[in-house]
Amino acid sequence: MENLTDLDADLAEILSSNVGTAAKNAAGVRKDSYRDLVAFGNVTSYSMQQLLHTCPRLFQLQKLEAAMHQESIGDYLEEDNVDFAFGHAVGAGVATFDETRDLEKAIWAAFLAWDIDLFAEKERNPGRPAPNKSFHHAIWALKVYQTFFYEETDLADYKVVRNEATIAVDFENGHFYVGHIDTLLQKEVTGLYKVKENKTTVYSTVQPALYSNSDQALSYALVIDALGAAEYEVLYTVYSTSEMRWMAFEFSKDSLQKAEWLQDQTFTHSNIDLYEDKNFFPKRGSSCIQFGKTCKFYESCDYDSERVYGRKYSDLRRLQSFDELELIEHIDYKFTWSEIINRQKERAGGL
Repeated sequence: MENLTDLDADLAEILSSNVGTAAKNAAGVRKDSYRDLVAFGNVTSYSMQQLLHTCPRLFQLQKLEAAMHQESIGDYLEEDNVDFAFGHAVGAGVATFDETRDLEKAIWAAFLAWDIDLFAEKERNPGRPAPNKSFHHAIWALKVYQTFFYEETDLADYKVVRNEATIAVDFENGHFYVGHIDTLLQKEVTGLYKVKENKTTVYSTVQPALYSNSDQALSYALVIDALGAAEYEVLYTVYSTSEMRWMAFEFSKDSLQKAEWLQDQTFTHSNIDLYEDKNFFPKRGSSCIQFGKTCKFYESCDYDSERVYGRKYSDLRRLQSFDELELIEHIDYKFTWSEIINRQKERAGGL
C-alpha cells in the first residue's frame, strides 16, 4: 500500500506541475480546425497548396469531400493514425522541451498528444526500414532530443517567443492563407529571430535540398517583418525514425524571398480561380501513387463530382473575414495585402 500511495503522490505532482505548458502544446499540435478550414473554397494553407501543385483534381475532391463530410477529410492525409499520433506526440514534446527545458514535462505533453491506443505500433512493411513508431519510440525521440538540443544546436541561446502560432493573410482578392509556426524563437543576446519546424522522416539521411527552398517557411517572413526585423533563420529539426536520431538544417531568409512568396501566392490564386471558373481541375497521373499508396480517389476521380458530392467547387462556402475565421481557429498574427504593401513602401521610403 505504501508503494501505491507514493505512486499516487508522484502522479499528482506530475499533473499539477506539467498540465499547463504541456497541455497547451499537446492541444496545439493537433490542429483539428484544419478539417474545417479545408471546406472553404477560398482558404489554402501550405499543405493544401501542396495538394494543388501535386494534383489539382485531388485538391478539388478533398475540398468537396470536406464540405460534405468534414469528419472524413483527414482520411487521405491521416490514413495511418500511428504515423499521425507519433508526429503529434513528438511535436508536442519537442515544443514543450524548447519552452521549459524539462524532459519530464516534454514526455507528459507527448502522452497528452497521443490520442490512440497507448500500445499501438506501426507495422513494418517487407523490404522497408523498421518504422519505429509507437509511444515508447516517441519517448526515446524526446530523450535523444534533449542531448541533440544542447550538443548539436544553438537553441539553448534562444528563448521561445511563441509555440504553435497561427498566421492568416487576407489577400483582398477573395483568397485567405492560413499557416502555422511550430516555434518562433529569439536569440537572447542579439535579438535575431529563428523559426523552427519539427519534422519526422523514415530516411536515414536527408538532403538539405529537401527543405532549403520550401515555401512553408517563407510566409513566416510576414511575422518577422511585423516584429521589426528583415532577416531571420529557419531551422528544421528532423527526426529519422529508422536511425532514431535527430538532424538539423538551418537556412537564412530575407525580404526578397518573402516578395517571391507573395508573388507566387497571387499566381496560385489565379490558377484556382481559373479551375473554378471552368469547373475543371486537371489530374496529374504521376501522383496517383504516393509513398507507395494509391490515392483514395483513384477509382472515383473520373466520376461527375457534382453528382457525387452534390455541389461544384464554386458552391463551396467562402470565408469573408478574419472574424469568421476566428470562429474556427484562434489567429495570433493577422495581415491584409494592403498592410503588407504599405509596410513595404514605408521601409523603402526610409532607405
